[in-house]
Amino acid sequence: MNHERKRGERIKHKSIMHKKIKQTCISDAGRRMRICLFLLAGWLLTSGIVSAAPYSEQRQQKSQIKFSKNAPIVKAKKQATSVTLKWSGNTGLTGYQIYRTNKNGKNRRLQKATTGKSITLHKLKRGKSYYYRVRGFKKSKDGIRYTKYSKVIHVKISETAQTSTLKKLLQTGLMPVGRTMYIWGGGWNKEDTGAGAAARTIGISPRWEQFFKEQTASYNYQNTRYQIEDGLDCSGYIGWGIYNVLNKKSGKEGYVMPAQKMAREFANRGWGMYRSKSSVRDYQAGDIMSSGGHVWMAVGQCDDGSAVILHASPPGVQLAGTPARNGRADSQAVALAQRYMKTYFPRWYEKYPNCAKDGNYLTQYAQMRWDITGRAVMTDPENYKEKSADEILADLFAQR
Repeated sequence: MNHERKRGERIKHKSIMHKKIKQTCISDAGRRMRICLFLLAGWLLTSGIVSAAPYSEQRQQKSQIKFSKNAPIVKAKKQATSVTLKWSGNTGLTGYQIYRTNKNGKNRRLQKATTGKSITLHKLKRGKSYYYRVRGFKKSKDGIRYTKYSKVIHVKISETAQTSTLKKLLQTGLMPVGRTMYIWGGGWNKEDTGAGAAARTIGISPRWEQFFKEQTASYNYQNTRYQIEDGLDCSGYIGWGIYNVLNKKSGKEGYVMPAQKMAREFANRGWGMYRSKSSVRDYQAGDIMSSGGHVWMAVGQCDDGSAVILHASPPGVQLAGTPARNGRADSQAVALAQRYMKTYFPRWYEKYPNCAKDGNYLTQYAQMRWDITGRAVMTDPENYKEKSADEILADLFAQR
């Protein structure tokens, strides 16, 4: 009995000793681990790999590192009586200040401030020179810091501007009708970045009509993509038309750009008023209508709310009509378009008689309506804005 009790005590003692040894080892391992981590942290701090600064302080330091005093690089794009300044360069700035100066960059007067990287300055006087400089600024809790001023940008507004009329615009738009096929990329340059030579040429290309004569009623524009000399696409057509009414010589800067940009861009140039698609209420002669995938020009509106239009859309450049305001497909505009295409463009109409467009043309397009006051680039001595589509077409074709 005593032997068993002693044996049990030895086992109990041994168990207690094992626990103590284990706890001691764990405690020692923990201390060794903490010592190693402490030494590692010290090495990282002294080597500069990490910073002991709080996160907010690190972010502030990072922000301070990003700030640069380098001056913005500014380019100017001149319109009739306005100029658009665009700049590049620094990042992380709060905004930019635009100053008007003398030709030496002195006598600075703040004109505008913006958070963007472009601005359009309107109502500039004809025949006058303007000088501008731009600088950036960054706000922080420590105050405002500024970049250096840009180089002086000189803008000279022409004494007179090439102006046209709504009638000439529509007459010009009719020139390729019934003899120009729709070509994906037609009117663009080879790089597909803007107007090609054809869209910066006065008059129509002989190649357009020749290519039309070679086609059948089964023409498929998918088979002629990027044959850019053979015809026009929608923005190529509008860009070509505007070039021809605003210029007398070929080879100058063109007006071809993505369809969705045209209405707003032309309005930004000071040519007219921009309306979003939800604000469009009616259609007048020369209205430029833009959407994400197409652009067209209004000839005029009919009594039922439908619009006669000019556009380049498969199969090509033609007059067409929208549905009536109530959705009726056989609208007055469609009837007018069919009558004029059949009468004056019979070779085209024989191959491509469809002149009807869908209801999206009345709901999905933003609008640029020309300023006809004489202050911009368009006038309306024939009072086309007050005429119906029927009256306008009768006048346009009176001499044919």
